Amino acid sequence: MRPSAQEDTVKATSPPWNTTTKAIVAVSALALFCLLVWVFRGLLQQVVLAALLAYLLHPLISLIDRRTPFNRVTVVLTVYLALAVLVVATFFLVGVTTFQQVLDLSRRLPGWFDDALVQLQELQKQLPESITVSGFTVPVAPLLPQMPGWDELFSQVFALLQPIFGRGGSLAASVVTGTVAVLGQILLVFIISIYVAVDIPRIGSMIANIAHKPGYRRDAERLTASVSNVWAAYMRGQALLAIVIFVMVSVVLGALGVDNALGLGLLSGAMEFLPVIGPLAGAGAAILVAFFQSAPGFGLTSLQFALAVAVAMIVIQQIENTLLVPRIVGKALNLHALLVMVSVIMGASLAGLLGAILAAPIVASLRILGDYAWHKMLDLPPFPDDGDNRPTPAEAINSSDGEPHSPPAPAVYPLSFQPVFKDYIWGGRNLETRLGRELPPGAVAESWEIAAHPNGQTTVANGPLAGCTLAQLQQRWGERLLGSAADSDSFPLLIKLLDANRWLSVQVHPDDAYARKHAGELGKTELWIILHAEPGAEIIYGLRAGVDRQSLTQAAEAGAVDSVLHRIPVHTGDAVYVPAGTVHALGPGAIVAEIQQNSDTTYRLYDWGRAGADGQSRPLHVQQALDVIDWRMVQPDVAPPPRLTAPQGWTREALADLRTIGGPAAANLDLAGRADTACLHFRVDRLTGSPGAVWNDACDGTSFHLWGALSGEASLHWSGETVKLRAISWLLLPAALGNYEIRPTTECVLLRIQ
Repeated sequence: MRPSAQEDTVKATSPPWNTTTKAIVAVSALALFCLLVWVFRGLLQQVVLAALLAYLLHPLISLIDRRTPFNRVTVVLTVYLALAVLVVATFFLVGVTTFQQVLDLSRRLPGWFDDALVQLQELQKQLPESITVSGFTVPVAPLLPQMPGWDELFSQVFALLQPIFGRGGSLAASVVTGTVAVLGQILLVFIISIYVAVDIPRIGSMIANIAHKPGYRRDAERLTASVSNVWAAYMRGQALLAIVIFVMVSVVLGALGVDNALGLGLLSGAMEFLPVIGPLAGAGAAILVAFFQSAPGFGLTSLQFALAVAVAMIVIQQIENTLLVPRIVGKALNLHALLVMVSVIMGASLAGLLGAILAAPIVASLRILGDYAWHKMLDLPPFPDDGDNRPTPAEAINSSDGEPHSPPAPAVYPLSFQPVFKDYIWGGRNLETRLGRELPPGAVAESWEIAAHPNGQTTVANGPLAGCTLAQLQQRWGERLLGSAADSDSFPLLIKLLDANRWLSVQVHPDDAYARKHAGELGKTELWIILHAEPGAEIIYGLRAGVDRQSLTQAAEAGAVDSVLHRIPVHTGDAVYVPAGTVHALGPGAIVAEIQQNSDTTYRLYDWGRAGADGQSRPLHVQQALDVIDWRMVQPDVAPPPRLTAPQGWTREALADLRTIGGPAAANLDLAGRADTACLHFRVDRLTGSPGAVWNDACDGTSFHLWGALSGEASLHWSGETVKLRAISWLLLPAALGNYEIRPTTECVLLRIQ
């Protein structure tokens, strides 16, 4: 029977909630949320505007963040400062005139609407009672009462547009007069938006982390991506359309000699955020201004001039609907036009102008969530559009076997990964409190950072391959990922973070020969880098002097294994090399980065008398442990890692090296004069760099490289591209990546792993 590789969870001591309690808590939380929204509804508009601004600027910020050595906070502040300067400069160049025209429109349009109603009423009185066409007499008067009253229709449209005219006038007047209140609101929106912009990359993972189970996590990620696509395509597309329509309307109306052309252009651009109704309202405002203009252009009458402007606005809308909308917005909403119009009217009645603007994407998002819920309720596949024949992200990667129907493979690039969390009994929350990691609820013992093991598969988090597991990538890319020197088609390493709040079990790992024979996988040699150690933190590292197989067997039978174990203190920054066969255990108060072979085979020698989830003592593997123990590891110590030569600005230490094992064990291993002291399974260098230093390296096709940032920040540059490396994070560089550079942005400590 294959030994367990995981630490079992103990039975929960806190009793579970029953259904009634859960319902009460859920309803109470919902009621509290609604109460908070109601109490702070005055601030809600500013928060929504700030979120929209951050969302619109996110692509630009991400692009700069990827291609420059600056951290995201610096990039966000720089972009917002540039935006503020641009707004102020634009205001002084064309903004004063535009806002004055908007102010003039906001004062005159209500009166023109009233005049238009009077004109329509007069036109209605002048209509004949019937019209004869080709011998057929069609009564006109009986038809008119069946239509909505013109005054009622225009009153409804004006009520919808009232926030624009009223707020536009007050905004223009406030900006012109320098009203402190308006400036304060703008500043508040900017400040909130900056915080939102900084955290946008974390929002998706925060939502996904709520769904702790793997299947639901994938559903959450799919739903988040679908909703995000709707908002990205619609809001950013509408913003671009608004700018284009503003320019087109301003230029065309200005060329025709229409009064307040800039103001009408701004109004038409702003109305682009109101689907269906907005463009009609913008055109109607332009026609009204032309009709009531005191001096129509080109010697035309008021009616002729208004008709000419109507034709111009129709042409602009045809260009927009035929050429611009399909290319800029596409079918982002996937909603019927009638539903969009109804949702805009309902949004306006509920939340004014902002509700009208956000109504369409909100309804589209609810449609996506509703489709998912409906399919789940009927026990149908929640994403029926996938189909059995639709390729998965991994299947979309081209392989070296030249499958004729596979799309072209994306170029290799540095890969980051979504971690896999393990909730063993000795875990806690220090990966969150100490390292700033986003964690699922509950205790987290391990974070598998880069893994391609059946017990944990990390997925790509960046670039066109996002969502693919590391195992899928390796199957498709093969040598392009692993390199020509790989002696296996499986990924050889596993990178973890460990948070020890209690003693781990005392355990030992087999070497390759024993593991392949008895467990069907690699052995497990590992390296610990102590990221944080509380005062007094210690580990079990090897055996005490004089302990042999017989004495250890007797101690195990007596339940006194602890008496023959060798303990040593550990400190932040220590590197502990743990070759296969070493008896070891991590003690409480330590956070560790672990580099190991891709194996999860553990033989538990002693477990401190703890019980498993079933209340029974957890199984031990004493016989297997005795078979694989390296009896030379007697009272080992942690020796300073040897220094290696390094370029200017860097210091370099060899961590995965037998010379880091000190004490009596070093003599037993006979390290004197040996040159072959490096670990046979992986090589780990710890590099300390300063700003201005450059580390030139290359993935030349023979092997992949792994880089980890333990502190500080650096940037990786390759093929004209840039990616950040911040503490604590990891990058996998495929073997086919080619030349690259590492440049410290701050004082940093990095790991280079091969």
